[in-house]
Amino acid sequence: MNIASSTTALVGFVLVSINLAVNKYSLKECPSSQSLDLCICMGVLSNGIMSLMLILTLLELCISISVSAMWCAENVCNSREAISSPGNSV
Repeated sequence: MNIASSTTALVGFVLVSINLAVNKYSLKECPSSQSLDLCICMGVLSNGIMSLMLILTLLELCISISVSAMWCAENVCNSREAISSPGNSV
């Protein structure tokens, strides 16, 4: 499940990054029917929310990768100890 979470977080990070980059250009072409102040306010709020989502997705990615790495290291160490332990022959 941690590997699936890492993969999902990576895809989410890429999608939010693309959305943030595209959002910057789409808000520059604000429709003329709306006021300029409203366009600026919406642009700032949208970029702020997307930036926060980007940071939290990156945090999720780091946590899931580190948990997966710890789980993998623990399983590899336990399997080596079981294989390399000498038999008790008396």
